[in-house]
Amino acid sequence: MDVLERTTTGSSWSGYRVVTAMTLAVIAVGTVGCGTSRPTVPSTTEPSNISTSTTPSPSTTSTTPVSTGVSLYFLRGNYLGVAHRNTSMTGTIGATALSALVGGPDIAESGAGLSSAIPVGTKVLGLRISSGTATVDFNGAFSAPGTPGAELDRVAQVVYTLTQFPSVTHVAFEISGSTPATFASGAVSLSQPLGRNDVFGALPAILVETPAVGDSLHGTLHLSGLANVFEAQFNVQLITADGKVLIDQPVHATAGSGTWGTFDVTFPFTAAAAPTSTLRIYDTSMKDGSPIDEVDIHLPVAP
Repeated sequence: MDVLERTTTGSSWSGYRVVTAMTLAVIAVGTVGCGTSRPTVPSTTEPSNISTSTTPSPSTTSTTPVSTGVSLYFLRGNYLGVAHRNTSMTGTIGATALSALVGGPDIAESGAGLSSAIPVGTKVLGLRISSGTATVDFNGAFSAPGTPGAELDRVAQVVYTLTQFPSVTHVAFEISGSTPATFASGAVSLSQPLGRNDVFGALPAILVETPAVGDSLHGTLHLSGLANVFEAQFNVQLITADGKVLIDQPVHATAGSGTWGTFDVTFPFTAAAAPTSTLRIYDTSMKDGSPIDEVDIHLPVAP
């Protein structure tokens, strides 16, 4: 399958090219340190037909709202960025995550620099899962024309959010019950189900999936995600608000230099008195050695 990918110069995008899709396993959602407040996402398989109703079934009705932790793939600038959010269950775990995604970033997530390419007015009309494919039915607002990049981003947000669950490897899209012959401006095709490797053009050079906005640090830094950088190496720093460097280390992905790889490493650190620290991820320019593709995530340090 051919896919649309943005070409990049440094940390900005300059255009698009068609590339051949590559195979990549779904990355499991991790936890931060040993005491993050975000619960582990359940790994149970969803039923084949999923209701998006916000009313629990009689067998699950409880006087105490059930809260769960989900990963929400919003945008940081022009590319995907991740938030970990505790949210009340609205039916199934998949429907809960999708509802939260369509609702957009909350105040804290917006304050951390996250936004969304999903058009205002978008509604989920249905969600069902069968044989690894999640079929999502949106209303017409989801197909509003935009720039090619924004259209790719909104599709990628849905694909990455739903494929965090082991029961989903691909996402099929419907608009008001039908597969769209032409989606939005036509820059992105929804004629076939899409997996994560079909929307790589929406990713930054370094996608940090853990930790994310909404996490806190507890004596260790668990870092995981995807990267496509020169020689598969980039740098990680953890810096306190008063400028103390707690971690300054290189990280190696499983692949790079034009190929997407994964990374999953843990660094211990001595918690400082400062209440927050900045996780800084960056690559180094081969031209002049300056930082490029930088991602900064502000994380509270638990006492």
